Amino acid sequence: MAFADVKPIAQTVDILPPSPTSTISGQREILVPQLTAMSQTSAHSTGVFYAYAKHIRDDSTSRYLITFATRDIADTWYRSVTDSVAAGFKKFANVKRVSLQFYTFDNDEGNIRETITDSKVAPALHGQVFFTLLNDRDQRILSMIPVLNYRDHINGDSFSIRSVTQPDTYWYYDTSSNTVLAHRSRRSLFTITIADSQRALGAVIIGTDQIFITTATTGVNIGVNCDENRLNRSANPFSISFSSFKKDFYIGYWEDDHPSNLGPIIRSPGKGEMWELV
Repeated sequence: MAFADVKPIAQTVDILPPSPTSTISGQREILVPQLTAMSQTSAHSTGVFYAYAKHIRDDSTSRYLITFATRDIADTWYRSVTDSVAAGFKKFANVKRVSLQFYTFDNDEGNIRETITDSKVAPALHGQVFFTLLNDRDQRILSMIPVLNYRDHINGDSFSIRSVTQPDTYWYYDTSSNTVLAHRSRRSLFTITIADSQRALGAVIIGTDQIFITTATTGVNIGVNCDENRLNRSANPFSISFSSFKKDFYIGYWEDDHPSNLGPIIRSPGKGEMWELV
């Protein structure tokens, strides 16, 4: 099939009914479920992001609300903290990420709010992060933060990849053509791994990381076709920037009308649309 190499525009689409999982040609295939109001809410990282931080030795004092300019800034801040510890600066070694919106720290070793003022950690983020000291437990007031529908970006985890502007559209690896397609009724799971082997599995992935993409069940390397810039099977691991999901991929729509199979995913640095990991 021929395809039109053009940038897409946002479309209004019908929501598909619930569908079960199935297996085709030995590949696990996930059929797209009905989208709930929560899942249709875009989880991309352009809005303010919040987290709690709790002193691990005390259940009543030194509790903070952390406000980040974006979710990406939250991940970058935590990477800066863990990198400083790995480099031998142990003041914040007890800062731990319990979940995407919950951290613990040891106030006796280093107050977590000092991570953005200490020159060895994250001073560059000083204008993009701030800490608010919450009331002590016995004062009985707790500021409630919104629970956000995010997947944590963890090295070695597997994700579905979804369009932000068309949240019923997913990446699907088609085994018959060895090509990644934009699809409305099928999706594949892809494993995201940091290319730097020094980064342990389980580490948080940030935008500046180079990553490898493989199919989760069969381990097929995903790379870029040199002639048409389509994403397809690669003989060797192919590294891209993690931030590419924000701006480097778009749909090369088929010239013919295909209601579910929209066309191949095309790489065009800086000229793509936003995709999110779910």
